Amino acid sequence: MNKAELAHFLEKNQQIECRSDDLYTYFRNTHLLFYANNPDSCTRMDNAVVTKLTSAELLLEINRGLEVEQITRITGYFTKVSQWNKGKLGELKDRIRTPIE
Repeated sequence: MNKAELAHFLEKNQQIECRSDDLYTYFRNTHLLFYANNPDSCTRMDNAVVTKLTSAELLLEINRGLEVEQITRITGYFTKVSQWNKGKLGELKDRIRTPIE
């Protein structure tokens, strides 16, 4: 992917933030919860690798392992965490996790 193709990719995927230096290009998908909760995190790719990727491959690399639906078990049933309100999400973060031995 050359610079013009990368510019077109970023125009088409406006949720993707991008910056680069001499060695690496850094990407963030602002729609993914991981990046929203970790503002200093990004996907770093060697510039030589970026030039070899198609737009579909690049999108897969940026989102790799991050488009995962989180579920949890509460009182006997499973629910998607993405459907919870802010109060319920706060309760989830405050839970004490105990290792099973």
